[in-house]
Amino acid sequence: MLSELDNYREYASKKPDQLALISELDGSRTFAQLASNAERLAHSLVHALGLPPGERACIWMWNRPEYVEIQTAFGAVGFPAVLANPQWADAEIEFVLRHSRARAIVCEPELLQRSLELATRIESLEHVISLGEDLPSGSISFDSLLTAAPEGGGFDLPAVPEDVPGHLMYTSGTTTGRPKAVEFGRDVIQQGIDYQEMFGVSSADRSLFVTPLFHGNGAGGLRSSLGYGGSAVFQRRFSARRFWELVDRTRPTYLFTLAPIVHILLGLRPTPIEREHSMRVIIALGAGAAAPLMEERYGVPVIDWYGMTEAGMGTYTRLDEERRSGSAGRRFPDSTMQIHREDGSIAEVGEVGEVCFAVESLPFQGYVEDDEANQAALQNGRFHTGDLGYFDADGYFFFVDRKKDIVRRGGENISSAEVELALRNHPDVADAAIVGSPDPVLGERIVAFLVPTEGCDAPDVATLTKFTAHTLASYKQPERVVVLEELPRTASGKIEKFRLRASLEQDA
Repeated sequence: MLSELDNYREYASKKPDQLALISELDGSRTFAQLASNAERLAHSLVHALGLPPGERACIWMWNRPEYVEIQTAFGAVGFPAVLANPQWADAEIEFVLRHSRARAIVCEPELLQRSLELATRIESLEHVISLGEDLPSGSISFDSLLTAAPEGGGFDLPAVPEDVPGHLMYTSGTTTGRPKAVEFGRDVIQQGIDYQEMFGVSSADRSLFVTPLFHGNGAGGLRSSLGYGGSAVFQRRFSARRFWELVDRTRPTYLFTLAPIVHILLGLRPTPIEREHSMRVIIALGAGAAAPLMEERYGVPVIDWYGMTEAGMGTYTRLDEERRSGSAGRRFPDSTMQIHREDGSIAEVGEVGEVCFAVESLPFQGYVEDDEANQAALQNGRFHTGDLGYFDADGYFFFVDRKKDIVRRGGENISSAEVELALRNHPDVADAAIVGSPDPVLGERIVAFLVPTEGCDAPDVATLTKFTAHTLASYKQPERVVVLEELPRTASGKIEKFRLRASLEQDA
């Protein structure tokens, strides 16, 4: 199996001066620089840490070229990378470090002191590596690892057993607040081939990623982009204010993003620069009904798709096929994705049910050391996603909602996603989230958490009822409005609805 480092070495020999990484703030890397730096880091890691292949090491950083270099080096010497969110509180990162039993951590300079304190409490965490200069004792300088390798290259790196995974990713924890660990293999070269075939991307393309590299969309997309020899552009952290400036300066041809970012971009005040861009395709996970709005505004095709950390891509739309409004496309080739009823039988065309995949087809075979989660999700050889959706007669998939986000009011199942979309269309609503509040008579009542548009007051229930009367049935309309300055979201933009439900319980 070719490693990422092997792949970058090949491109470094074929096109050493082509930019591989284009960073908004922290410089760029050619394929020659990326391959050289990753190889030198891999050599120094072996001698500095002395860890055998299979030991996990955590990356606790924002998007930057060093992130890719260190993850490539980890893969070359068999250290499965634990991808961590720099926004995590101490309790959250400590849970992940303990659960993964990480032996080393590479962190941002501003996270160094916290990492050192964590190392005093976590017995398995032996090594703390950080960017920056004049580091305190007990830490290892990233730059020192880079420069410690002898000149000349051609380092003799240890062989990595085939069964050593590539990286460990933790789910967002938006349902329960507790993330679950998913392990992935090291075959990113095949990912790059699939990536080319799915979206018609070539090595001449420049792909823009604004999602974090510790998230599946950012990590998988960027590494796949590099896997076929393309160039990748990324922001250190997503900024709507700087987004179009970055597009104008770096001239990407593809944008890979998520539905929450789609909604944020659509909420920006229109500017001339957004119609003078170089992008020829926008690929947006979960864009849904917002896709045609983006196509009209930006004058570029928008491809929606459906997938998740555990299952990878389930559906997508080819550029040469019809893009059906609200649909995430058709099944990915070789996908085992099906819609199941509660009794386990396969749903009919047009019937809403739970999205399931055959376990044997997935990039993971269960959550790491989490029997409770595995018992709930893995049943009868199928992975139950917790998502609801349906296929139409032509095989197009339509996402409905998360099972736990469905509001069950008076015997009706109401999609929170449908109501949220209707509310976001109101000019005074910048963001919206719908949850159910327990009710002894109806089961649940609909509560809308709203973020008002800057300079506006959030509309009240009567105003929303009037505004949505032509798009929502009366039983789907909110019965209570809670105004917030911002919705609680993960770093990838997912709304943390468990926090909203908890706030309602506290009020009660």
